[in-house]
Amino acid sequence: MKKFLKKDNLLWLGIIFFILIIVHFPLLTKNIIGADILLNNYYYEGYSWELSLGRFGLLLVGFIKGFLSVPYMDLFISFLLIGMSILLIIDLFEIKKTITKILCIILFSLSPIVSATLLFHYCAIGYFLAFFTGIFSIYIFYKAKNKYLKYMVSLLAIIISLSMYQAYFSLIITFFVIYNLYLLLNNKINYKEAFKYLLIFILGVILYFIMMKLTLVIFDINMANYSNANKIGIDTIFKFPSKFVDSYILFYKFFFTDKIVKNTYVYNHIINLLLLIILLINLTLIVYKNKVSISNIIMGILIIVLLPVFLNSVIFVINDAKLQLLMSTSYLFIFLLIIILNEYEFKIKYLTLFLLIILFRNYLIQDQASYVSLENSFNKYKTIIDSSILKNVNDLDKKFVIIGKINDKKDNSLAKIYDLNYGYICDDNIFWDEYNLRKLAFLRFVYEYYGLEINFALEDEYNYILNNRNTDDILYSINDINVIDFYNY
Repeated sequence: MKKFLKKDNLLWLGIIFFILIIVHFPLLTKNIIGADILLNNYYYEGYSWELSLGRFGLLLVGFIKGFLSVPYMDLFISFLLIGMSILLIIDLFEIKKTITKILCIILFSLSPIVSATLLFHYCAIGYFLAFFTGIFSIYIFYKAKNKYLKYMVSLLAIIISLSMYQAYFSLIITFFVIYNLYLLLNNKINYKEAFKYLLIFILGVILYFIMMKLTLVIFDINMANYSNANKIGIDTIFKFPSKFVDSYILFYKFFFTDKIVKNTYVYNHIINLLLLIILLINLTLIVYKNKVSISNIIMGILIIVLLPVFLNSVIFVINDAKLQLLMSTSYLFIFLLIIILNEYEFKIKYLTLFLLIILFRNYLIQDQASYVSLENSFNKYKTIIDSSILKNVNDLDKKFVIIGKINDKKDNSLAKIYDLNYGYICDDNIFWDEYNLRKLAFLRFVYEYYGLEINFALEDEYNYILNNRNTDDILYSINDINVIDFYNY
């Protein structure tokens, strides 16, 4: 702890905090929400959903927070956890050069993966605590001299990380592999130690699984079938061959398509390709320069070939898990490896630096475009709902219904902004399409922003209006029900 309270580290922590505030300032000052955030704003104690997904650690975080969900508090603590995680990485990889430290900070400050996680501020602390403890488990294992700290604290950190977000299974595996590849390249790898950590990790996963099952029994909750989370375990083993292929498909989708994060609109797919080629070139040059042994070269080749498997390892333990931006945190460590290997004095480092600058510039654009997209969507919803509620403020006993969603592409002046965001929640509707969730979100929206309690149409009435709309108006009445029709917006 004393090591991390040094003046130099505190200075770097301050720099990280400042950069995060500047980049993500809109999250602190504007109405930037999605459906999940709308439903779980301000005071959130309904952790039964998280418990049903095996994320029992989030309940503990909620309890510590008094179940309050205040954006600036959640974000500031998240920034602190991000900063501490970066400092762990810098120390573990023994990064000395200032430029390399700055690139690492920028990567974790600007990445759309981090931005998308911060958007879910009501559980961001838990997610970034999972991020921190996942990294800390490896840091303490390789740095601690005391065996109690080395094994027990590392084991505890793994359990904490998985209890917050079990998708970080991939994060821990990938960070462990990347760090050992780094050791291998520098002829410092200790296979016996690596094997010991893997045993601790497996034990941590088993203990997490047992604790998760006990939590479900204690709270009398069934495991959710979301992404088939209820089939964690033996059912997934029989799908290993197909999952192996899927991991390479997901690797391709993440770096070269718009399926997980929008790449093509800012040409990130080209930059990603060039950086991956440079990574392979750097690996080859380092092997030659450091005279890495044949056995280590073979192991290194095996690691590189299996990287997509490590990156997406969570799909091997959660049946039908679909990779999205929040679950892609492990991919950050590929860019981290590229940055760290750029410390070697190869001429190609200048091209790498140039490509990283362009990539980070694109990340900044995507983050800000995402925030503008969400703010604009919120403002449009609020304006139309304003008109409807105020128009009928003396007749709130009548039923209301909201159908359709905003088609932001109709606004040509903003169309480019929607192309430039990183996708995921930014292109989603603030109100879910499913009736019960839409009803809940709309009632919450009206109560939070207008202080009014209104009646929402019954599901049969909702479906009738949905299937019998015959007007181009945004606001109208059918069967004495006030309709807000975003199909016509």
